[in-house]
Amino acid sequence: MRLQNWFIRNLDDIQREVIIESIDKSIIVQGVAGSGKTNLAIHRALQAKGKGTYAIVIMTIALRRMISYGMKELGLDNERIAYDWAWKERGFDLIGDVYCKGHYDLDKPVIDDSSIIYLVNGQSIRKFKLVFKEKDSPKDKVKEHFGIDFADWVHENFYKTWERRTSWFKEIDLDNDFSVTNPSYCLVSGGTLYKPCESTIDYLIIDEVQDFKDLYIKNAYMPQVGKSLSLFGDSNQKMYPFGSPISEIQKLFSDFKFYNLRYNYRLPKAIAKVAQKIAQPEIDLLTNNMKNEGNSDYPTFPKPIIKKCQTRFDEIKWIANRIKNETLDDVAILVPNNSDVQEVVKLMADNGISEVQTHYRTGKEVPYYTINTLDFSNNDLPCILDYYAAKGSEFEHVFVPFANEGHVGKRYDFFVACTRASHSLYITYSGVRTSYLGNINNQDIVEFK
Repeated sequence: MRLQNWFIRNLDDIQREVIIESIDKSIIVQGVAGSGKTNLAIHRALQAKGKGTYAIVIMTIALRRMISYGMKELGLDNERIAYDWAWKERGFDLIGDVYCKGHYDLDKPVIDDSSIIYLVNGQSIRKFKLVFKEKDSPKDKVKEHFGIDFADWVHENFYKTWERRTSWFKEIDLDNDFSVTNPSYCLVSGGTLYKPCESTIDYLIIDEVQDFKDLYIKNAYMPQVGKSLSLFGDSNQKMYPFGSPISEIQKLFSDFKFYNLRYNYRLPKAIAKVAQKIAQPEIDLLTNNMKNEGNSDYPTFPKPIIKKCQTRFDEIKWIANRIKNETLDDVAILVPNNSDVQEVVKLMADNGISEVQTHYRTGKEVPYYTINTLDFSNNDLPCILDYYAAKGSEFEHVFVPFANEGHVGKRYDFFVACTRASHSLYITYSGVRTSYLGNINNQDIVEFK
């Protein structure tokens, strides 16, 4: 997503009502794909700035990283965002890779100095010094410090050195000794630095709320809310079976003011014609379509392309050639699951595109690692994600390969993938085409067999 899109201009009436609503008032905001929900959630945090503590909670790690860029662009503390599991277990994760002084000996990490660690996020480098190590530290003792945790099961040498949430650091001035290319320092794979959250947050904001259970919100989050709770979501993008539709959330929080964002600003009508047929029941994505001020149908925007290939390799080869030949940027390749992501990363490299941004786990059995090279500010590198990780994101050009019957998961998931595109959509398959495309009109697509 291009970062300038985080700034809302030319507000419609409902968006304006959300923007000017008192931050002290709890609200529920429902909106279709492309209606600006996530954008408005960030602006809700902007309203809270200077008035008290605030936090944004989401369900996925990838969306967290994307929102952090939007918060940074608006001058907000982009560490005030947490995904649900981390919120419950530790607090606010810091974005970046953790390094320590040490080296690898036959893939076994040898830690030379456990008292100093570094956090690297792009060009930003921060240094932290171990203050104390204690298992049952009172909150008032640790609240001003940073902890280290391991979301994955990492090598036992890392785990034994710091354990989980028992080693506490303070940030200190950076020196000039550290470099990620210096062999004297090694990556703490799976290591995460975090800041404990306050027991009460004045202004709490939850995005993609349809993936949370309504009673869970009431029991787990409401007790931590000091002044207001803001909920943003869309029932048609619910990807978890335990999530509650917005209507049920609205019933439970009947005293919250409700807003319904009706206008879509992301999907061109050329794509909306296809996407609305994927949803079940079908939804209307055309009547209130304001993309390009309503002038977003073909030929102003291209029709979605659906292509049949012989093999999965041929699908990725076609995608790679399209990206290179048309010099496309702000590209996403969205696939059903984690193993597909790993396969596409390899196949893209085999086809001459080795630099990508992605997020996946290396396996299900321990020890495993999380690969996270997402940098949503870099539009030159294709972004490779599974459907779930792509929630809430936006890209100009979206490729959805492996769209075979029985492989694309639930209808909701496939709908989310196809509604991430703001300019062009490409769907490929190499088996039997998914039945989720069974209701589309042939005149609304360009099909190659």
